[in-house]
Amino acid sequence: SEAYVREDVACGSVLCAAHAAVNARLAHGCALSDGTEDGVGAHAALRARACYVFPDRAALEAYGEVFAERGCVKDVVVLKSTLVALAQSSRASARKAARIAREASMDCRKHVFAFDDAHCAGVSAVMEALDGEFGASRWRRERAAAAYYATKVAGKFPCVIVSDGYARELALDDSTTALGLPPGVVVCDVKAFAGTFCALDGEAAAAFESVFETQRADGDDVDDVEVKHEDIVEFLSSSAKSTVLGKKPPTAYEPHWSASDVTAGVADGSLVTGSLDVKALGVVCEGYVNGIFIPSKHAMNRAMHGDEVAVRVEPEDAWLASRVHVVDEDEGVRASDVSSSASHPPRRTGAVVAIIQRKTTDVVVCMDAVDEEELVRNPHVKRNGALCVPMDGKLVKVKLLTRRAQELIGQRFIVRIDRWQTNQRYPDGHLVRVLGPVGDVDVEMLALLARFNIPSEPFGAATLAELPREGADWVVPQCEVDTRRDLRHHRACSIDPPGCTDVDDALSVYANGDSLQVGVHIADVSYFVREGSLLDYEARARGTTVYLVDRRLDMLPGLLSENLASLLEGRDRLAMSCVWTLDERLNVVDVWFGRSVIHSRHQMTYYQAQAIYDDAPTPPGVVAFDDTETKAVREDLKTLVAFANCVNAVRVSRGAVELESAELRFETDAQTKSPTEVIHKQEVPMMRVVAELMILANSAAAKATHRAFPGCAFLRRHAPPRADGFEELTQLAAAQGVSLDCSSGETLNASLARVAATSDADVTTLFKGLATRAMSEAQYVSSGSISPEAGFGHYGLALTYYTHFTSPIRRYADIIVHRQLIAAVEARANASGHAALEPVATHLNERNRASKHAQSRCGEIYLLWLLREKPIIEPAIVHEVRDDGVVVFLPSFHIKAPMRLTDANGCAIKELRESEFDELPSPDGTATWVQAKPCVGVEGTTAVRRTSAKGIDVLDIIRVGGDVERSYSLLQKVWVELSCRHSRTYGPKLDLRILDSAHHTGAREAVAQRSAVQASSSVPPAPASLSSVMRHVVESQSVSESDNDAFKSDVRDRTRTMHTHAKRSRRNASIAVTETLSRLTLDDASDDWSSSSSDERVVVADDDDELWIPRKARARGRSQSTTRSTIQYIARRKAADAWARLVATRPYGADGRARFERRLARAERLQAAATAATTSA
Repeated sequence: SEAYVREDVACGSVLCAAHAAVNARLAHGCALSDGTEDGVGAHAALRARACYVFPDRAALEAYGEVFAERGCVKDVVVLKSTLVALAQSSRASARKAARIAREASMDCRKHVFAFDDAHCAGVSAVMEALDGEFGASRWRRERAAAAYYATKVAGKFPCVIVSDGYARELALDDSTTALGLPPGVVVCDVKAFAGTFCALDGEAAAAFESVFETQRADGDDVDDVEVKHEDIVEFLSSSAKSTVLGKKPPTAYEPHWSASDVTAGVADGSLVTGSLDVKALGVVCEGYVNGIFIPSKHAMNRAMHGDEVAVRVEPEDAWLASRVHVVDEDEGVRASDVSSSASHPPRRTGAVVAIIQRKTTDVVVCMDAVDEEELVRNPHVKRNGALCVPMDGKLVKVKLLTRRAQELIGQRFIVRIDRWQTNQRYPDGHLVRVLGPVGDVDVEMLALLARFNIPSEPFGAATLAELPREGADWVVPQCEVDTRRDLRHHRACSIDPPGCTDVDDALSVYANGDSLQVGVHIADVSYFVREGSLLDYEARARGTTVYLVDRRLDMLPGLLSENLASLLEGRDRLAMSCVWTLDERLNVVDVWFGRSVIHSRHQMTYYQAQAIYDDAPTPPGVVAFDDTETKAVREDLKTLVAFANCVNAVRVSRGAVELESAELRFETDAQTKSPTEVIHKQEVPMMRVVAELMILANSAAAKATHRAFPGCAFLRRHAPPRADGFEELTQLAAAQGVSLDCSSGETLNASLARVAATSDADVTTLFKGLATRAMSEAQYVSSGSISPEAGFGHYGLALTYYTHFTSPIRRYADIIVHRQLIAAVEARANASGHAALEPVATHLNERNRASKHAQSRCGEIYLLWLLREKPIIEPAIVHEVRDDGVVVFLPSFHIKAPMRLTDANGCAIKELRESEFDELPSPDGTATWVQAKPCVGVEGTTAVRRTSAKGIDVLDIIRVGGDVERSYSLLQKVWVELSCRHSRTYGPKLDLRILDSAHHTGAREAVAQRSAVQASSSVPPAPASLSSVMRHVVESQSVSESDNDAFKSDVRDRTRTMHTHAKRSRRNASIAVTETLSRLTLDDASDDWSSSSSDERVVVADDDDELWIPRKARARGRSQSTTRSTIQYIARRKAADAWARLVATRPYGADGRARFERRLARAERLQAAATAATTSA
């Protein structure tokens, strides 16, 4: 087809002077180097075998991951005409190669350049000349492009066309004049390229060899497949193979629908798209796609867990029911896990007809035990492959095509899935990387990182070369001091966990006449990480810092994260600051954003700051300040606490949901790094104070960026929960006799408070944990992708606008927000529009999700490593009742785990009165591990699941004769012993044994010890933040009068107990809280909304531009048109504020007790008024 050619087409080479200006405007910089080593000066020697590489279509399709994805081959030129042809191909492998190459060309770390050969006048002229001299060729475009670039490198190194077909054609032609190769151009096949130009690069050579093995074992030659007949040839070749072998294919999957058919099916409603969630894999395979039941492996049609698929829904008379009641979903389904489908109701059923996007490509595996045993018995037998079992029990086995199977015995390694044809039982794959021996601690951690695709490799030399040349000696340049706001006279201090070195934020309080300035200062990372730089691409690719038990995988190089950008004590640092100006009543008068220079006075831990605030002794190992400085810091902390409580009370009154999650920490051996003890994080009120101020700064940043860039602000959105999201939680609450209302944050808080008032503390922990999981996941979004009707709000925090601004050292999203804030402050256009931000948001959401999963799984692994030597006894709450056991929740670790109560023969397992363990040597022989002995059920006993008269699931253990020996019901507390079960395939797994707490010696001791701990900590300290108590007192309009009475009585008793026994050393804190809250709530003397003076202010619940407005002015606006809903809102708001003020009151002395009783009576009166207002509606 005809194309218009231009002279100004960028070539992406740093060696090209003619196009230097055009290349300078490239968004991703010059991808093609000068042939020297990365990060080395221009006068350095060339790399060994330096060249520009031009893969043809066949080479790029077959070896795309080597040329583009892995980044081990440098200076690759991908022609856009090749990309277009691959993208339009009907072959999935071709489209995948096009996607990989396109993504690589947008990452300047990969040294891949997508060259617009079709519109380049230079290439057009060279092609015409070469065609005239040597004749046209199938590879004329590659030949012309290589010749065009050869003129730019001027003989410095060759331009290599990598093509098996072109190399064969040249090898068959004996005429030197007919070769048609201009000076500086070399043609070689893929194998010759790997051996000649990649022999000295171990990573590239190994990558090519791995794919070579796949090609040899499979017998395919991609170059020989004609463009227009790919699918036909593929089908005929697979059928021919089956015929030669003399047997039918082991599995006959249905062919996948074409992309056009899928598009049409989605449009007319006959197809449903979604992610495949595999629930069971083994003798029976089951899964779901958007609630549609996929009943078998055949119905999954070669789709794997997590793949984006298209599903055809079957007619209703073909709907099926789940037959699996498996307890352990991670290790496959056994025959005993399958029940008759007659006992389960049929549900909407479908079958996969197409895979829209394959999510799982790289899989962590070990060799199948049968194949491994055969290789050990017959080490000299040559094989071209082996069956491999993934660590993830939801993934199918993979047939590894390799001749190195003998080297993989006892190893854990990564395979990449290549294809899964219709006549194959398992997909084919090739070896990517060997991690190490199965069971090794470091190898298991590498497997964890690989499983969640967490990058762990060190930063490259080119990336590090972009850091300041002064290194650790860098100081703030004077030009930055001159152009920024100098805040070094503010007393800035950081408050972080112990051992923190990447200090993102600092807080300051500065008295300026009659006003106060409270500042949140954030490290100005964007100063060091320039947009479009290698450092920027590296940070974006990593997305977030990953904190594991034994290591930290930084998003930025250590020089930045721990030094130059970190707000270290006693050093001038660059910052992005948010400064609020407050009046004497802590009302916000003004807010300022901008670049600044600060000087942090102190790096404090949470516990040190809390001790200073409480006027308590300095924690061990911390150097105390002098008396003058300590008093000054204490006054600053009082202001911060008071201001944070103001802000927190506002959010909670709007319905902010305060939930909990566990963070496992471990004490480890200094030499072996093995865990020796579980450390439960000690919460102190100062943690909530810092968090509240960070939340406020994030919200303010979101408002500022959205106001400046309403169509492309980078926000953090937390959508309201789905209607069915709390279904499980609602059923559990019903078992406690509580009606759970999740219609809003306020009602959810009230419901959880009623659960807490009537439940054991461990049950309450279960409800909070489940409520956290039931929430929809918060997502990064560009505001242009969300309609104003849907809203950008954060449901959990009860904020209309929210983003991430306060942690740019460890989150790339914050760097984006910093850049937008700077653009907003400087009143210039935003460099990244909505189209550019939307894919970045998707990528960061995926990286954030992977980081959380990796951190959670790492904590579980360390817990299991501890349990393999030290089993422990813990209480557990029955969370789910199943046919052969229960799922329990472990409050100490926030872990759900299955526990079988029947053996393989269906006999019920008795509660243990004595622990029984087998001792096993560790793989290296340096330690002895323990493993619980298999439990054998009692002959004649069975487990029967039933539903009680109250609708609660119960599992009865029935003896011979029909008598019920014992029962297990929802929310019942049981005592279990935790140990580790070793599995070469799946890694360490949690193993639970149910105990007879009345007779088991360890269980009795654990019960007594826990009771003693609870008794000693039954009186909680007075909180510095209201978050820990407000969730118990915000009530909803759906609460009945009887519930109100019981609930308020419980709050009254709890509050009296808490305040009567509170330490007198906290009196100053209570005064600060109470006086601050008086600015937010109504005066005791009057309930009239407009009775206060005109200069007094109140917080409004809706998100106006001004957070604080005059109360009388607000009253005048409402009095002109008062609606019934407004009256209800005001009544409920008054009641919530009154209860908040009540729980902040400390009943010290006669005056304190009188004040407490007066505020209690007022809170009850306002609650009754709120209920009456709701009832009248």
